[in-house]
Amino acid sequence: MSRVWRKPETVSKSSQEAINKDVAGQKSFFRRWMLFFAIFAIIVFLTHLGITAIAQARLAVVPIVNVPIFTSTQLANNIDDRFKYLTSRVDGVKFSIYTVKKGDNLWKIAKNHGYSVHTIIGCNPQFTTYDVYENQKILIPSIGGTLHPIQQNDTWAKIADRYETSELDLKAGNPGTTELINGEYVFVAGKRPSVDLLNEQMQEKYALRDLFISPLGGRYTSGFGKRRHPVTGKTSVHGGLDISAPIGSRVSAAAGGTVILASYNAGYYGVAVYIDHHNGYITHYGHLSKINVSVGQRVKAGQIIARSGATGRVTGPHLHFTVKKNGVAVNPTKFLW
Repeated sequence: MSRVWRKPETVSKSSQEAINKDVAGQKSFFRRWMLFFAIFAIIVFLTHLGITAIAQARLAVVPIVNVPIFTSTQLANNIDDRFKYLTSRVDGVKFSIYTVKKGDNLWKIAKNHGYSVHTIIGCNPQFTTYDVYENQKILIPSIGGTLHPIQQNDTWAKIADRYETSELDLKAGNPGTTELINGEYVFVAGKRPSVDLLNEQMQEKYALRDLFISPLGGRYTSGFGKRRHPVTGKTSVHGGLDISAPIGSRVSAAAGGTVILASYNAGYYGVAVYIDHHNGYITHYGHLSKINVSVGQRVKAGQIIARSGATGRVTGPHLHFTVKKNGVAVNPTKFLW
């Protein structure tokens, strides 16, 4: 069978023009989109440059805050360094440096700031004694609390548990402390210092204050040591502590023990009670108006033993309180808060 050759069909002129027009339209469409994307990219790039420039300009005028870094020795012994450290770390507490004035003591300073002496002791780890001297610098917080010296392996939970407080509150009060570093401090609001973390000298003094409680609330009118006697006018050693109180105020035993004297005629003491605490200590309570115990009676710490008065050699109503260790009078303020 033979093949028949046929002439290929030709495209009409009008159809070719339509095809050419369609191709040209598609090219124009792609060019327009490419131009749009190019312009969009340029706008995004320029916007980014502008934002970056503005941000850098703002950062250039923002002061750089450097959190001070101090050694554990600096924090423990240097008031100024501890002040700077705490100011940058603790929130909700305003710290200040107080200059001790003539006639000041820790109890008076604490009372003037509305909290207990434990707060001042807890915020001043440099203390080795309760005594302060004129012009001495001490750190004072605006609210009651204590500094916790961070120990090795401490966690927020351990610290909170030690002071019986909330871990959440502890962190909120110390926002500047992001890492617990041995030898640094966190502030624990409303708590007393942990005695076992005080220096050895202060631990010993706290131990003494565990022996006795104050027999009577009142103002100290005459301390222990040399003084000009208010009645005789002669200089002599005052072997105890005078606590001002209205006649008839309740007087309690400073510690548990046995009554060894209960007399209405105890010489210059007037009406007096003596208690033996069976550990080398004996306490005296003088110038009383009434006795509530008898010789040989066992008493507990805080038990009412008498009423205050103005008997014996006095110029006004008060309690004379004496502490003796192995027969030698010692300063009662070493034992009383």
